[in-house]
Amino acid sequence: AWEHEFRAFVEIASGDRFGLKVKLPAGNVASRVLPVQIHELKPEDRSLVEEALGGFLRSIEFVYSEPGVNRPLKPEDSADKNLHRISYRNQINKVANSVDEVITGLVRANASQSADQPSGSDSSSGIAEERQAGTKMSGTGRKRLAIASGSLIIILALISFYLFSGGTTLPFSKRDWVLITDFENHTGNPVFDKSLYTAFSISAGQSRYANVFSRSRMIEVMSRMKIADKTYIDENTGREIARREGISLLIVPGISKAGNQYAITAKIIETRTGNPLKSEILYAGTDEEILPVIDRLSQKIRKDLGESRYDISQQDKPLTRVTTSSLPALQQYSLGYESHLFSDFSKAREYYQNALMIDTGFVAAKASLGNILIQKFNDTTGRGLMRQAVRDAGNLTDRERYSILAFYAENIERDYNRAIANMEILKKMYPDDPVVRNNLGWYHQQNGQYGLALPEYKQAVRLNPHMTLTYSGILWIYGEYIGNADSAYVWAERMIKDNPDNAWGYFYMGSAWLFRDSTEKSIQCYQKAMELSPGLMINRYRLAHTFMNTGKYDEAIKVLEKILISNPEEYSAYYNLGCCHEALGDQQAARAWFLKFRESTEELWLKNYPDHYATYTSLASVAARLGEMELSRQLLNKAVELDSTQYFSFAEVLCVQDNIPEALDYIELALEHGFRNLYNLKANPDLSVLRFDIRLQNLLDKYFMPE
Repeated sequence: AWEHEFRAFVEIASGDRFGLKVKLPAGNVASRVLPVQIHELKPEDRSLVEEALGGFLRSIEFVYSEPGVNRPLKPEDSADKNLHRISYRNQINKVANSVDEVITGLVRANASQSADQPSGSDSSSGIAEERQAGTKMSGTGRKRLAIASGSLIIILALISFYLFSGGTTLPFSKRDWVLITDFENHTGNPVFDKSLYTAFSISAGQSRYANVFSRSRMIEVMSRMKIADKTYIDENTGREIARREGISLLIVPGISKAGNQYAITAKIIETRTGNPLKSEILYAGTDEEILPVIDRLSQKIRKDLGESRYDISQQDKPLTRVTTSSLPALQQYSLGYESHLFSDFSKAREYYQNALMIDTGFVAAKASLGNILIQKFNDTTGRGLMRQAVRDAGNLTDRERYSILAFYAENIERDYNRAIANMEILKKMYPDDPVVRNNLGWYHQQNGQYGLALPEYKQAVRLNPHMTLTYSGILWIYGEYIGNADSAYVWAERMIKDNPDNAWGYFYMGSAWLFRDSTEKSIQCYQKAMELSPGLMINRYRLAHTFMNTGKYDEAIKVLEKILISNPEEYSAYYNLGCCHEALGDQQAARAWFLKFRESTEELWLKNYPDHYATYTSLASVAARLGEMELSRQLLNKAVELDSTQYFSFAEVLCVQDNIPEALDYIELALEHGFRNLYNLKANPDLSVLRFDIRLQNLLDKYFMPE
């Protein structure tokens, strides 16, 4: 290429009538060789090129080095004005402009030379000869121009092919999944055990061409495989996971000592046969060179899978920027992330803190620690860490950046529209990521946009049928926000099919049968859920309520007493036990349980939640059960003062006060304003007096007609 393309073109262009350098329309002079900058040249290569060109190399920027979205600017694109606070850069196609200017300069030079040809001879033969010569000269010029321009176009075409072409001989297509195992560490240095997998997966995970199977999903599969040790995934385990999940290729990275340097390798293995299809090896002289080498290794693997160089260059922030340059800090972060996945939040917090003590500027560690402090420890220092992470989010991968911005919008700013906007950006980048779909569904749900939440949730479980949390979102919406009993049944059935050993599927199926008034089938499902997960407290309560709903109060009492054995602070069990004994006619036992409920909750709730309506509706209900009607009415009035829109909660209290007409008025108001909680309407103990009420049945028929 150097001898027969580059130097040949320079020689031809230097010797033709235009020369190597062309005067542009603006008056500047430019070389007919356009050096389009993909990356920095080595000093010796730059000198060689400059020697051939006979001047300094002034490259045309092809890849912007600053962050931001490249497209023509609009007035609303100011970072202070646009919704997502994205820094937009004005996109200028410098290569196309430069080509246009050079060709325009050549055309003008040709026209100028044609105008300078001799003319005005009186001899007709002389004129004819000159015209003939001029014609020949013009034809030659056009030919030379065509050769020069054609060579330039060929060079640009080769550059474009080099940059934008992908393709691979491997059995892999765009948006296929690939699995990365843990590093095979043959060095004996434990600092590489977790850190290098994290580094490699983060680097490869920037790709929008290949989908990288996440660590959390691998742990999920190993749980179904009944593998006890889920902390290390070797080639054999990785291959079995890939086989089960229909992934055709896996990548097995490794590191070993090779003399006084490190050999860092990656093998692409065919899942079906176990045969290595491709391997790469790079070398690092020192520990400090390892992360940059892993960057390069990731680029090579992505290219092997068929991703174009251009796409790689656009989605490839260096590891030392998006993580840390410290391998010990990265190791602590990796251990924290692993503990986080295994729900050991105390350990995760400790490891994240260790990572930040080693590298105080480690943005991803700040975000992870801030996240866990806010969500699991109610620690306000997490808010400060999240603010710092958001400030420096531009240093992270796109996947991390927009996830953090969405989390910040939800938990700090309480702005679900902004959280949704950030997740929408991620969805466009990574449409096959089920976690992105789940989170987008969650934000829509929290925003009351159930019709938008459901498609995202459903796509998430299509991408990963084992996301029980996402199934819960679907079923919660159908059962308690939309009130569609048939859809609740269908999706509970799907959940059980995809996750037969998970208690939540049977819990939701029990609720679906209850919505259909099939209480015996409901009880069977709740009992199955309790077998699978005895500690699932909400399932125990629903089983007790269903027993109460069918008049089996003795069975309900057994369930509720077991709840209190497990946790004496489950105060709702006291109230429900009072309801059971009251229904059985044991007023003394009922009163004892109601008093215990009030003694346990009154001081606590009035102290911690003095401005919440539910504090007063709960105390109003127990006061009515104890026969203290005036106090009950006062407490209900206080609840109405605090939030006059909680119609259903007021109806509960009014039922206990035996004010049925007004209770039904409030239920109708609740339904008119969108209340669709089928479980509360069917199984709430305080509404038991309405079980056979005609007006309530008419309301249910009106607002819950089959779709």
